[in-house]
Amino acid sequence: MHLKNPLLFGLMAILLLGGTITPGLSQSSFDSQIVINEVETNSPGSDVSEFVELYNPSSTEIDVGGWSIIPSSTWKTYEIPSGTIIEPNSFLAFTHVNFWFKDFGEIVTLRDTSGNLIDETHLIKDLDDDSNSWQRTTDGFDTNSVSDWELKRMTPKSSNGKIIDTDE
Repeated sequence: MHLKNPLLFGLMAILLLGGTITPGLSQSSFDSQIVINEVETNSPGSDVSEFVELYNPSSTEIDVGGWSIIPSSTWKTYEIPSGTIIEPNSFLAFTHVNFWFKDFGEIVTLRDTSGNLIDETHLIKDLDDDSNSWQRTTDGFDTNSVSDWELKRMTPKSSNGKIIDTDE
């Protein structure tokens, strides 16, 4: 058999293999809806109360034990203790070491036990030594855009606001 266009054949082979292999690689054991909901990188005083708040917007509890919260300075990674459950529509906040985050620019990442990316922030900066934190504009709102976030008065383990649907 003589192929008239080997380039076209090669492209088709790549598309076929990619279509059968990629879905298996990209699937995790479940579809986690957990998001990083709030991050305090520069708390008032000596930065001993920096925190990351996670939010579970789903209707089922999710075990986040063994997951990692990873700042840009990866050597400051925090592994969430095993057996840690986030209840439906609930928040959990985690603190780690003093000066966990860099005030002048940090990206915070959440990864599951297999190292799969669950969520991450944009590059956040907080040079003011005050009670403001980076928060999602409303709980769980995630379009992977900088506009999902705002710097405002911190609200650890409580709501940043909810979207309310109304019938007109």
